[in-house]
Amino acid sequence: MAIKINREKNERKMVRLYSLAVGDTFLYDNRVGIIASRNGEDFPIELTTGREMRCRTEDPCGPFLGFDTTVLPVEVELSFRVVG
Repeated sequence: MAIKINREKNERKMVRLYSLAVGDTFLYDNRVGIIASRNGEDFPIELTTGREMRCRTEDPCGPFLGFDTTVLPVEVELSFRVVG
């Protein structure tokens, strides 16, 4: 089952990734991310894959997002339905 993403327009402004706290969600390159922390180190994870986010380049394993990268803060609402 795929994750559905519905987009609602808002008036929020772009911010630097470093200004977000653990648990904050954001939009970058049409992908939804969340700030996670492990062993005291914060890092961005792509919400749909659970992998650490990288910048998209010609190389699919492009460079990691820098904390000075500009992102759009978003509110994410997750709902689920038990099937089967």
